[in-house]
Parts: sequence; structure tokens; C-alpha cells
Amino acid sequence: MRDYASLYSKLLHDLAIEAPGVDPIFSDMDPRLAAKVALASSFFKKLAPAGNAVAADIAALDKFLSINAALPVSWRFEAKSEAESCFWDYFCDHLNQVCGTYLSEGSFSLDDIREGMMTGPGAAQKADATTFYSKMFESTMSYTNPGLIPYYRAALVETGFWCDAEKARNTKYGFTQVEGGKLFFAPKNSEISRTCCTEAHLNMLVQKSIGAYLERSCLSYFGISLSTQPDLNRKLARIGSIDGSFGTIDLTSASDSISVQLIQSAIRPSFFKAMLMMSRSERLVLPDGSIVEPRMISTMGNGFTFPLQTVIFASAVRAVYQLMGFPCFCPATQFGVFGDDIIVRREAYHFVVAMLNKLGFSVNDGKSFVYGPFRESCGHDYFRGVNIRGVYIRSLETPQEVYSAINRLNRWSAIHDVRLPNTIALLMSWVRDMRVPPTESDDAGIHVPFKATIPKVTNNYWFKYRCFVRRNRKFEFTEPDSNEHSVNPDGMAVGFLSGHIRRRDISITSTVVHPGPIGPVADRWSTLSGWTMSSSIRARRGERSRYQVVNKSLPYWDLHADTKMHDDDGREYWRPALTGRSRQLWEELTVAGLKIL
Repeated sequence: MRDYASLYSKLLHDLAIEAPGVDPIFSDMDPRLAAKVALASSFFKKLAPAGNAVAADIAALDKFLSINAALPVSWRFEAKSEAESCFWDYFCDHLNQVCGTYLSEGSFSLDDIREGMMTGPGAAQKADATTFYSKMFESTMSYTNPGLIPYYRAALVETGFWCDAEKARNTKYGFTQVEGGKLFFAPKNSEISRTCCTEAHLNMLVQKSIGAYLERSCLSYFGISLSTQPDLNRKLARIGSIDGSFGTIDLTSASDSISVQLIQSAIRPSFFKAMLMMSRSERLVLPDGSIVEPRMISTMGNGFTFPLQTVIFASAVRAVYQLMGFPCFCPATQFGVFGDDIIVRREAYHFVVAMLNKLGFSVNDGKSFVYGPFRESCGHDYFRGVNIRGVYIRSLETPQEVYSAINRLNRWSAIHDVRLPNTIALLMSWVRDMRVPPTESDDAGIHVPFKATIPKVTNNYWFKYRCFVRRNRKFEFTEPDSNEHSVNPDGMAVGFLSGHIRRRDISITSTVVHPGPIGPVADRWSTLSGWTMSSSIRARRGERSRYQVVNKSLPYWDLHADTKMHDDDGREYWRPALTGRSRQLWEELTVAGLKIL
């Protein structure tokens, strides 16, 4: 176990902060000082080096059960004024427009199930691995509601390869009914874990198709694209931190607070609603094996939870804007909704908060801001227009985690012109000298400028270097005659055509029974006992990655560009490039830190 206390002590010394991360951020602070306070507060806020702690899991379970018990068994919106009554009417109208319950054309159908079906990134009940192919075609199909099976089969009738692959899978593995979703916990911080649910496989396929449908409808009706909305939210949050024109709203456990009764009351009867209710887990299996009936429509881990959150809160915001006479068809400039991350005009803030409370949601006052120069949205913390978000350390037990901390702290220092020599020196002493270009991932090695390297080139005069890369686990397939995981050829075709199986993830090897004499081609092939094929498996959320050292090369070392990264939970995000003065400071700080090696 690393000496985390010593590291934090050195950080506070570098920041010239005495109290361990409890200093408040005042409105009249300089942004540079506010950034220092934010770093001290955030540094070990998510620290969980040992993974899930028993006490953190217990706290998460207690919170989940209390939220579930607080959700209503029966509910109706009780308007106390004409304005609230109009809000409910507008809200229901917007929600049903997005869900397609008013439309004869374009409403949710079997075509949407077929086109939107997708496996989740993690495990599925009764499946042996987490790859698309293994879950779809080399495992039994788990489900909670038998009514889903005929819809699944009907959606696949005219799909060619997929239909044939499903027939082969069903003949070998069939379907298996399970009790419900399985509750589990993922690391969040040392105090409380994150509650998630492993869904039945068939349920997840339908949930994903509902989620894909809601994403398309959200874009066409609200103009909200879930792929680009985080950037728009951050832009509005930055504007709000400068002139106060926008407020940011954060909800407490929003994914667990969408009650079944709210959905029953607000959404009209339709095929969409039937599939929504049929695919949700009506029972949850707790870690101790006990059963609970959730009063929420879904949990984290459900395939439609996030887009459903987005359309519910966007419908609420637009309803308020209609009542107050604000433009409601320009989300890029008037409001922003991304899951439970909500940004609204200052004038509408309190009305929106009141209506969210009426709908059964709890606003987190500690993370919601409408006054002062601070706004928080989609991973950015703005203070007077400056992003002062600190660096979060979850663990430093592996060299790759230490490299990541060094690189992130160096970038933070360059952006805010705050040097952390003692902190970086201690971190540097924990790892070996592995210098990589700044376009590499944070966990690949220490990002350095070209002037800090000893150049080595390939025959094509590209610069060579060594770095750490994540090593994917492999799932093996064997030839059809084997008793193990035989290949479903139509399933493989579906995997390749859908892009879930990529050429670079596949490796094929053969085994020789005996050398045999060199003869005709047919004779040489007859000496092979068979072949095996393997495909990469994505790591499960919270699972510690395994690494290997590889050789790489690139034509230009000092390239600084926006780089696609993955956070600790596997989510993609863009790491912005350093430019101008920040880039110069980064080079100075990095070279200074290397002197201790």
C-alpha cells in the first residue's frame, strides 16, 4: 500500500494550504487560488485503492433500499395552482411526443427492436463472457419476462445471418428464465459504492433498443444529441459562471428516483410503454440472495435509464419554459440536459427545481448553483469562466495509475501555473523512467516533450518508444467438432458486419498432431488437429486492467492534439490539448520533474 498520507501532506505543502481540503471557495477569490482549493478537496475524494470496501457496499445498499422504500406505491400529480396544472399537461405532452405514443408513423415498433438491439459493455446473466459474440451466440438467453421471447423472434424473422445464428444458438443453448436483475456494487469512493444491476440478457437487448429509439427521438424533438450535449452543457455552465445567466442543477440518485408510478401516469398506453414495462426488472436479487421489488422504473445498468432520464428532464424544462414564455426550441443557447445534468436560465431555475420535486426527484443543493461565480456541469467546474476542476485519484497501487496521476497533475499545473514539485517528486520515485509522447494515454508512461528524450528512429525515420498498453483478455472459440465453444459461423458474420468483432481483435492458431511427410497440400492439412480463434474481451467496470510493454513509433513526437481517452469506468471523453503559455509551462514542469530520475 502506498504512503497516501505522505503524498497528501506534500500536496498541501506545494499548494500552501494548511487545512486538508476544507477551505471554502469564496466569491471574491482569485481563480488560481480557487483552483488550488479545488485540487486539495478533490485529490483523494474518490480514493478507493482496495476496490470495494465492505462498509462502502453496505452504505450503498442502505441508500438504495431507503430510496426504493420512499418511492410511492400509488401516485398522481397534484397541482396546487393553474401554473402547476399547465406544467403537468405540457410535460406529459412533450414526454409522449418523444416516446412516439401520439404518432401512427415513426412510433416504436419491431423494426426499432431489430435495429437497436445491442449488448451492454459488461456481464449478462448466464453468459460466460462479455463479448458481443459470446453473449449473443454462445450462451443461453436469460430473461425475466417470457413475453419478450416472441417479440425478439419476430424482430429477427427477416434478418438473414442473424436469424440463422439465433436458430443455431437456440438449438444448442435455449432460453433460461431468471429471478430478476442482480444488484452489485462498483467502486465510487471509500465511503460509499455505486449501485448497479446486471440485467437478464434478453431484457438488455430490448432495453438497448428502447434507449436507441429515445436517443433518436430526443435529437429530433429537443435537438439534444447525447454524443455532443456535454460540450454544450459545459459552454452554458461557463457562461453562467461569468454573468450568472444560467444555473446548474444536480439531482440526488436520479437514476433510482424515476418511479414506476410517474411513468404509468405520464406516458400513454402504447407498444413503447408495453416494452418499457416488460423489459424492466420487476424483481431485484440482492447480494445476499434476498429479493426486493423495485418501485423505480430502472437502475444504473439498465439499457434505457440514461436516455429516459434525459427526455424526462428535458420535457420538464421545456414545459417550464413554455409557461414562462422563454424560447424552448434552442437547447444549445437556452438550456441543457444530459442525463440528470441540467442547466437552465436563472429566471426559470426555482420553478424548474420546484417541478422536479413535484415529480419525485431530489435536488442536491450542495452541487446545484444559481448564485455566485461557480457552476458545475459534465465534469467541468467553472469559477469566473475558468475550469478549476481538480485531479481525482482513485488508486496508486500500480505503476500505470501512478503514471496517470503524474501526467494529469502536470497538465493541471501547466493550466493554472501552480507548481507541485514535492508531489511530483514522490510520485516519480514510485515508478521507472518510461518516457512517451504527449498523445499517448495517461497510463502509458510519463508524457515528455521531445527535448527530454534520447531519439531513436525506425528505418522510415519515425521516432521509436516503448510504452504500457492495456492487455485485453481473450475469449477462445474452437472448431465446430470440439465439445467446447464451437464457432457459430452466422453469429461470427453478424459480429463482423455489425462492427462488434474487429479484424485486429482476432487471432487464429492451429495445432499439429504429427509432422508427417511433406506431400500434397491436402496431406499437409490433414496433419492439423484443428484450430482455435480468440477475440478481445472488454474489461468489466471496476476491474483492474492488465498491461504489457510494447514498441511503438510515430512521425512527430511533439504533436499536441485533442485525444480520446477512457476514464476509470470505461467511459470515453476527450482530453483537450495544451496550447500557448500552458504548453510552455508543461514542458518546463515536465523537464524539471524528470531531473529526479
